[in-house]
Amino acid sequence: MLLYTCVLAITLVLSLGQEDLESELRTKSKRITYEDPDPYKNLIQWLKDGKAEVSKVQIEVKSEGYRTLRASQFIRQGEWVLFVPRTHYLSLEEVKKSCLINRKMIQLNYIPNNIQTYFVNHLLQENRRQNSFWKPYIDVLPKDVSGFPTYFDAEQDALLKGSPTLFTVMNQRKIFREEYDNLKEAVKEFQRYGYTYNDFVKFRILTISRSFPVYIGENEQQQLLVPLADFINHDNNGFLQYGYSPDADGFFMQAVRNIQKGEELFYNYGQWSNKYFFMNYGFASLTNPMNQFDFDVCLDRNDRMFKMKVELTGGNICWGNRLVNETDHDTFRQSLATVRFAQISKLDDFMQLEEDVQNYNQFWPGWHTTPKTIELEKATFKALRDLLVSELANFASTIEDDQRRLNDPSTPEFRRHIIMLTMREKQIIKKNIEVCDMMLSVIDKTSEQLKDLMRYYNYREIARFVNSEIIPMKLEAEGLA
Repeated sequence: MLLYTCVLAITLVLSLGQEDLESELRTKSKRITYEDPDPYKNLIQWLKDGKAEVSKVQIEVKSEGYRTLRASQFIRQGEWVLFVPRTHYLSLEEVKKSCLINRKMIQLNYIPNNIQTYFVNHLLQENRRQNSFWKPYIDVLPKDVSGFPTYFDAEQDALLKGSPTLFTVMNQRKIFREEYDNLKEAVKEFQRYGYTYNDFVKFRILTISRSFPVYIGENEQQQLLVPLADFINHDNNGFLQYGYSPDADGFFMQAVRNIQKGEELFYNYGQWSNKYFFMNYGFASLTNPMNQFDFDVCLDRNDRMFKMKVELTGGNICWGNRLVNETDHDTFRQSLATVRFAQISKLDDFMQLEEDVQNYNQFWPGWHTTPKTIELEKATFKALRDLLVSELANFASTIEDDQRRLNDPSTPEFRRHIIMLTMREKQIIKKNIEVCDMMLSVIDKTSEQLKDLMRYYNYREIARFVNSEIIPMKLEAEGLA
């Protein structure tokens, strides 16, 4: 029996090795060894050997966590800054074909929770191979990804207290663990190769932070991992754009303005919030114009109209909302409408709302709950203010504490990004509390008094809402409508 078990195990190992070898030979038959002690020189030479155009850029390594590209010459607007052919970037199509684990997943009809898992499996496979075609690329991938929140310990998590990002971090960890455990269970080859959870998470993070969404055909968007292009960092005023060239059959980066020799290269990663950047790239910015604060508005189970409201919403009792720094914005109006729905206490107001929304297929408080009375608006702004004050109190530090730590040069880099993330969230909350206070300070005034006040610059944050919603209700109540 023991002999049979040993023979079976040897046969299995040989079978896996043969499949792996056949795959390697089939996908990249010709191998060139790159043995310069400098892995960045190997990367450039590997790309050049593959007919990539990289002569206009040079790599600058400021630290393990900060690598960048600079222009090695003057580049005119419209010129390609770099070009990487199909053979030297990773696409979903490529990694599905060339990775043994991915082929097994497809055979088993195993659907991962995210297509990035296919890229992760490919990188795990190629990282294990000593003579991998992709070795020059893998050798320059960051070794340390501990600055990403997935790796935070309990002490670091505590710095996110009060931020909605903490829930997102915990959920991401759960998703990563479930995917890893499911792969081990469903795809035996994954387990037999001994891939660790830490390696899986590391390459998952690297894939998230380095993928380029690119349209290959007219309507076909693919995620690509593009060597060297992933060195370029984010800036709100980035001056590069990228895409796929069917004529050249590869990925290009193009200048949208003239670029001076020696200038550091940037492109805009997208119009995303700090939470998105923090989760996917490990950084946050105080100057990000798309910053936001996410929060929930829930019905009070002790509300005597609770059952009626739940029935109108189709069973929902909580809704996610977000606020930005601009209060004259759809996000503020939607948040206000959601709170307004929760604050309806008079049957007449509720019946009016039912009448207003009877033609909608689905009722959504943030879109459909319009102002009804001055009394309801007072209750709404007070409730929103109280909710935001409570949210602000949940944070681990004050804005003043944050500013002091940012000014301290000894503050670690990862903590600076946490501070910038949570500080901007607190500033948004504080700004919206001030708007609620401003509204509550004037809402009891007459229509004429409001008209006079709204001419002043100090009231610009609420002028549009007061003029369009509050004053008409005042005029009607005063018999002047």
